[in-house]
Amino acid sequence: MTDRQSAKSLFGLVVRRQLRLWKAWNPWFALLAIVLPVSPQLAKLSNQLGEEIWPGVEMWMHHGPSGRTGLSPAADLASFCLQAMGLITWSWTSGFALRKLSRGTIWVSRVAFFSIYLVALASDGWFPVAISWAWLALSINFLFVLLPAYCGFRETTISMNTKFPWMVLLALWTLTISGLALWTWGWSEAAMDNWSRGAPPLTLWQLAQHAGAWRSGMTHVLTAAALTAPVVYVLAKDAFSRRATG
Repeated sequence: MTDRQSAKSLFGLVVRRQLRLWKAWNPWFALLAIVLPVSPQLAKLSNQLGEEIWPGVEMWMHHGPSGRTGLSPAADLASFCLQAMGLITWSWTSGFALRKLSRGTIWVSRVAFFSIYLVALASDGWFPVAISWAWLALSINFLFVLLPAYCGFRETTISMNTKFPWMVLLALWTLTISGLALWTWGWSEAAMDNWSRGAPPLTLWQLAQHAGAWRSGMTHVLTAAALTAPVVYVLAKDAFSRRATG
C-alpha cells in the first residue's frame, strides 16, 4: 500500500470506530441533557458575576469602599464567594458527568461544551464596559468555569473509580452550594429596594430574614436544577447499577 492508501485506510478505521460509539445512547444523552442546557447557563452566570464585580473594583480603586450595592461589605463578599464556588462546582461536576457518560466520545463532548460556552459568552456581551478591565472577565471565566470544567473532563483515578459514599458527599455539596447561590441571586433586588429608601446596607442576618430575597431567588430554581442535574444523574445511575448488581 502507498502512503496515501495507508492514511486513507487508517482514517476510515478511526471514523468507523467513532461511528460505532455513537450507536449507544450515552453520548447523545451527554450532549442533549448536559452540554446544551448547562454551557449557556454557565456563560450567563459567569458574565453576570463579572458585571457585578467590575463596578465594585472600579469604585474601590478610585474612591475607596462604598455601599453602592446596598449590601454590607461582609454580605457583598459572601455573595461573590458563594456565586464563585457555585460556578466552580457546576463546571467541575458537568465535566465529571460528561467524562463518566461519554467515555470514547469525550473529545466531542469537550469540544462542544467549550464551543457552546464561548459562543454563549460572546452573545451575552462578554467584555465589560471598559476594555482595560477585560483581564477581569478573562480571569473569572478561566478560574471559575474553564479550568474546573477541564479538570472534571480529565480521566483520573477519582473520576473513573468513584466510590458511592464520595458521590453522595459530592451530590450533597452541589445541592448545598446551589441553594446558597440561588439565595444570593435574590439579594440585588432586596438591596436596591432597601438602598432606594435610604436605609443602611443590608447585613447577612438581615438578608436571611428578608422574604423578598428568598422570593426573588426562587425564580432561578429551574436554572439551579439544570446545573445540579449532571451530578445527581451520575449518583442515581451509580445507585441503580449497585442495586442491579447486588
